[in-house]
Amino acid sequence: MKEKKKNPLFVGILSIILGLLFPIVGLILGIIGLVLAFSYQKESRLDYKTEKILNIVGLVVSVLNWIVAVAVFFR
Repeated sequence: MKEKKKNPLFVGILSIILGLLFPIVGLILGIIGLVLAFSYQKESRLDYKTEKILNIVGLVVSVLNWIVAVAVFFR
């Protein structure tokens, strides 16, 4: 039985947390986590749905935080 790699999970959690503090870092980590989740899923045939969802949430949080920051800055 194959075991799932934990890297995309940790990167997804970090992308959510850092997406609230530093949107550009959260955005980069979300993209890296998605790439890792897709590549690990292809090579191992295991389901990485949780990891994908976490990284997508991290991307969304980062983009929303970035939009809010730009709106507040240019107000």
